Amino acid sequence: MGVAAGIVIILFANDNTSSPVHFIVFIVPLVIAAYLQIILHEAGHLVCGLLSGYRFVSFRVGSLTLFKDVKGKFRFKRFKLAGTGGQCLMSPPQDIPLDQIPTQLYNAGGVLMNLLCAIVSLLLLIFCGGLPLWLRYFLASTMAIGFAFALLNGIPLKIGGIANDGFNILYIKRDKQAVKGFVAQLIINEKLQNGMRLSQMPDEFFDLGGEINYSDPLQANVGLMRISRELDKGDIELAHEQFKELLNCHGKELLPLFRLEAGCELMFTSLTTCDKDVALKTINDNMLMKYITKYARVMSTKQRTLMAKSLLFDGDRAEAERLYNEVVARRDSYLMQGEVESDIELMKHLLKAQDIDQNQVKSTN
Repeated sequence: MGVAAGIVIILFANDNTSSPVHFIVFIVPLVIAAYLQIILHEAGHLVCGLLSGYRFVSFRVGSLTLFKDVKGKFRFKRFKLAGTGGQCLMSPPQDIPLDQIPTQLYNAGGVLMNLLCAIVSLLLLIFCGGLPLWLRYFLASTMAIGFAFALLNGIPLKIGGIANDGFNILYIKRDKQAVKGFVAQLIINEKLQNGMRLSQMPDEFFDLGGEINYSDPLQANVGLMRISRELDKGDIELAHEQFKELLNCHGKELLPLFRLEAGCELMFTSLTTCDKDVALKTINDNMLMKYITKYARVMSTKQRTLMAKSLLFDGDRAEAERLYNEVVARRDSYLMQGEVESDIELMKHLLKAQDIDQNQVKSTN
């Protein structure tokens, strides 16, 4: 946005508007244009996804998310993902072979929409004379930010720990396993949103047909969900060993966001399996703790981890029960309904397990 603002300033450097008014007339259209281009970017994915045979799942700008529930009704919830200003998720067509599922247009849709709006804004500036100052600023801002968004999302990059559209397009084009990873995570996301837990999903959702390349975000995400599936099945020991191995062997290959997600789950499993060294290491990781607390209100997995820390590390049963009760009370407000059902069961198990341990201690005494 800073580059876009610089372009707009250069375009209108000779305007004679007084400074305070000039600032207001400049900054308001710039902010509006920025949010508009985020919406248009995600709308581009939506339009191109529909043209490719995909079904609507959710549409997010900031943390406000529009989604379709299992009854087919549109609803709003809050959800946020680090490193993203918005996200349009859809479900790919499942009645055609995997290698024939169209992926390029859906992934390129956001960039194409940003470019289209930027070009239209440029043409209006060139050919429409006598426009009011605020409208010229708005069109210039829309043009500059549109081109900036197209470049930032079209050139293959990892921004804020997230692979952009160009990066996904590149990997999908190169690797058939990346195609499987892309399709699998979209299908899994839809099922989680509609209330299905990872443990209830078929094995083929998590089988990419070979060793996972953890430097490819599309495959790595499925790898993380594969381990989380073991956790959902109740095999915490296995999940703990697999999260440790993942971070030890592939930590440097993972996107920063995926490292944080794996670290969050490792904290939980190390606390519940009494791996004190690993638990202490994760708890003393300031970046990890900030990430967990920041997203606790919109992701039940983070509440679960904080609850385990309160109960098993801090020895604060009252705080653990408060966190558990909060998740139960707010269970319908979370976007990933399958995830929250799993988290509630894991939290309930921890509270019951401590009750059993305390009763055994009392009977021994």
